[in-house]
Amino acid sequence: MSRIKSIAGRHGVLKLGFARQNGSTVLAESFFRVPLQVMKPRYDESGTACVYLLSPTGGVVQGDDYQIEVTLSPNSHATLTTQAATKVYAMPIQGALQSLRGQIGENAIFEYLPDPTILFSDANFTQRIAFSLAPGAMLVMQEIVMPGRLARGERLAFAQYQSHLEVSDSNGVLLFDSCCLKPKHQPYLADVGVLDGHACWGSWFLVGDFEMPEWEALCEITEPMLNCANKTIGGLSKLSRNGIAMRMLAHNAGAIQSTFQTIWDWLKLKHFGLGTVDLRKY
Repeated sequence: MSRIKSIAGRHGVLKLGFARQNGSTVLAESFFRVPLQVMKPRYDESGTACVYLLSPTGGVVQGDDYQIEVTLSPNSHATLTTQAATKVYAMPIQGALQSLRGQIGENAIFEYLPDPTILFSDANFTQRIAFSLAPGAMLVMQEIVMPGRLARGERLAFAQYQSHLEVSDSNGVLLFDSCCLKPKHQPYLADVGVLDGHACWGSWFLVGDFEMPEWEALCEITEPMLNCANKTIGGLSKLSRNGIAMRMLAHNAGAIQSTFQTIWDWLKLKHFGLGTVDLRKY
């Protein structure tokens, strides 16, 4: 019996360090190795540093291993996003891995807002994310998945998708979220109670040391955005300690992304007194 050899993929590395200098956040440390690469930071009027993660090779292929480390010094505020959706190609032999680890310093704010992940037919992708928060720190992050090239009729044809997210502070775990999806072995994924006929799904989290917004007012604002008749389904919930979670299903990933951004912008302006950041992806 012949033995299938492992595929030697690309080992991408990205290390970013943000610091507060002269009233603004600056990118004080930057190291990357292709296929991970970042553009020169854009500094917003609010004092936030915004960094765009690029994919010069066009997407993730089998055997790829991406390692990302982010550090924020006290009182800094940074946003990490992607230039476009992340394409995960077919992987008939072995999967690919992306790992993100972050240390968020005292009273720092980190926004991890990647564009959707598109899982092509036979894609096998694992994502592991771990953050550690200091006192006063706050983390916002989202995960949006498009399970195939929908315009081609490709839907839930990927081999496997795993996602593991853990956020902790000095008092323990704030958030743990994990899933492992295998459509060929889980034919119920499209059914009522799971995707319920919707193609795309997304999760959004706000965790850290902050004052919780007035809950009834927040629900009143977000409910019509998350639930648009026959188009989207969504919900908002409190974490057991220091956090908010949103889930959303839609027929396209753009609807989820724009809804999450609108709600986060509202929270930043009305509750936290922060300026919004124009990501300028057009």
